[in-house]
Amino acid sequence: MTQTPILEILKNRRSQGKLTSPGPTRAEIDIIIESAIQAPDHKMLSPWRVIAVEENQREKLAILWAEHAEGVSDDVNKLKTLDKLKVLDKLKKKAARAPLILICIASPVENPKVPECEQVITAGIAAYSMLLAANGLGYQGYWRTGALAYDTKVLEALALKGPETIVGYLYIGSGEINTKPRPVLQSSGNKLSYFS
Repeated sequence: MTQTPILEILKNRRSQGKLTSPGPTRAEIDIIIESAIQAPDHKMLSPWRVIAVEENQREKLAILWAEHAEGVSDDVNKLKTLDKLKVLDKLKKKAARAPLILICIASPVENPKVPECEQVITAGIAAYSMLLAANGLGYQGYWRTGALAYDTKVLEALALKGPETIVGYLYIGSGEINTKPRPVLQSSGNKLSYFS
């Protein structure tokens, strides 16, 4: 297991959309999740959880999307059988983009001192920590949201409860480090000022 220094990961992190097997082992998935446990978390509420979709379960996830996603299933119900198969095939390809998908869920806990928005931020930080940890273990990945992260019927089908929401689908696998030139981003001077 190769490990990369954190500052190098932070400075060079890029999304990599071309991912193949192998993905992280279960032991490595544990390490990835454990890396997120230290995310800033007011009152130590741990307001997040993860559903890991391993390689052999990706088709099942695609079928769930096809059957439940409002934007997909409503349209699919109006289609002929052949067209329905095309939609399912498209969703299977989406689910097959990486050997591991981590569905990162904000799971807010009622607490008078910690607003829900802070807890969702904690879940987002936890998800980013997982992506960085995967990079640190030598894997590549990217974070996706979109309609399949916000669709209420998909959330119900994945057994999300109450205020739970998906903060992102993390696609993780093996791949070349993305070396495409990065768009020119603002420097820290454009983002930083000192209080005086």
